[in-house]
Amino acid sequence: MPNLTTDPGIIQITDEIRQKAKDGHYVVSDVICHKDGHEYQFVDVVMEGGGTLGVALVGYIHALEQAGIRFLGIGGSSVGAIVALIAYSCGDRLEARGEKLASIIGDMNIGEMVDGNYFARKLSTLLGSKNASMRTLRIIFNAMLALPQLFSKLGLNPGDKLYEWISDQLAQNGVSTLADLNKLITTLPDGLTHRLTGEKISSYDTSLRIVVADITTSTKVVFPDMAAMYWKEPDKVNPASFSRASASIPAFFQPFTVGDISHLMENVERWERLGSFSGTLPNKVSFADGGLLSNFPIDLFKRQGIPRAPTFGVSLGDKSRTAKNVDKVEQYAERLFNALRHSADYDFIFK
Repeated sequence: MPNLTTDPGIIQITDEIRQKAKDGHYVVSDVICHKDGHEYQFVDVVMEGGGTLGVALVGYIHALEQAGIRFLGIGGSSVGAIVALIAYSCGDRLEARGEKLASIIGDMNIGEMVDGNYFARKLSTLLGSKNASMRTLRIIFNAMLALPQLFSKLGLNPGDKLYEWISDQLAQNGVSTLADLNKLITTLPDGLTHRLTGEKISSYDTSLRIVVADITTSTKVVFPDMAAMYWKEPDKVNPASFSRASASIPAFFQPFTVGDISHLMENVERWERLGSFSGTLPNKVSFADGGLLSNFPIDLFKRQGIPRAPTFGVSLGDKSRTAKNVDKVEQYAERLFNALRHSADYDFIFK
């Protein structure tokens, strides 16, 4: 991706953003902080899932930061969950994270995340190839050979490399457990005040929120809020588990699983309250891509009344709704998939 500090086009845009911010064009929040002659405004931000297009999320974060905007809550689904988690670990509330995020995400070797058997890796490479010569026949051939892996493991790739990569990025920022992450989540900058009243803000509902699909109990899960439903000692869990679970792209990655949750039988009340699940708890749970349930979970930070800090949504596509013909199998599959992952989000956005 282009270098955020050296690319001429990006420099021109960020210079314009900084000047407009200086001139007072971007007044968006009542939660502010002054430091070293600068005014910082605080918002919540939610990032949409979108596969490799997720790199665009980093550019949006960088642009907001150039306008003097910083973040209280950060959330997302799928690749948005990965960017959200790493962004949260990148520094304190006042520190700009865009350039560091761009370096991390830009240096990510997506090919290394393909960690299935030979035929799964070959199929993944062919699907990403732009060379049309013999590609279709090769895809069919390798798909047939990769099917046993798909049917036996429910995905072509274990996703272990993705988990390791996320874990490594967090570790470089001093985060290895949820307890480490919570220290960042609960720490507010000094001098946080209300723009209109001047009231000092000493506490605020700040959090990381990652959407995951629990396909074992048909539950929409938000991590880390609901981590205690699945782990006996959630504070010791590596947060990389949350993003790896949310990025479990069907067929491409195997579902992320958490085993032996039967010891949490005493937490049935918590399952009923948080997950609206009152059945017998399973021995293990499988998670799939959070984007299947809510690809753009803009309601993650919904609060009662008029919020002091707004929620900014980072969408990777056009949210206008248009009718499309469904006459072919591929059209049916595409529209069915899109209806599943967008319907709940559209209910919140348009109503």
